Amino acid sequence: MSNGELHIGVYVDAENIRYNGGYAMRYDVLRRFAGREAEARLLRLNTYMAVDGERMKRDREYRERIRGYQQAVRDLGWKIIEKPVRWFVDEEGNSMSKANADLDLAVDVMLQSERLDQVLLVTGDGDFLQVVRALQNKGCRVEVLAFRNVSRELQYEADAFYPGYLVPGLIPTRGDVRVPWGK
Repeated sequence: MSNGELHIGVYVDAENIRYNGGYAMRYDVLRRFAGREAEARLLRLNTYMAVDGERMKRDREYRERIRGYQQAVRDLGWKIIEKPVRWFVDEEGNSMSKANADLDLAVDVMLQSERLDQVLLVTGDGDFLQVVRALQNKGCRVEVLAFRNVSRELQYEADAFYPGYLVPGLIPTRGDVRVPWGK
């Protein structure tokens, strides 16, 4: 900590969150939540998103939707790290996609943690358990925010765990009324 400021980094595993209850998560609300401490200074706001490059080339609607969404997130101050979707065919001939950004996120958070006092990991993926421990061993406070299918070990290892459903306005609801943080 320098000058009494709490330096914070936020790292979002967008695919994990999207598939586990956080679809349409509001990045503006997440940013306010992460910086809720009076002395907080958000140094890193990274989100890791899968993008199907082949589909981007052939599907105009998909391309416009992805680019529009990414621009909206960028406009809120987030850095987007794209992870290309790779396609595989299994033994039965079924096409399967894979776009795992876990390693990218882990490397970034470890390298960038040199200047951070606190990290907010937005994921429920237990694969980040060792990353949490390594960050804590470096002196960082590690908080985790997630929705469904959250690793119990990850919840217990983190310094704090926040169910995303309890953060006001983080997930839009039917007839979404904007609730200011803290109300």
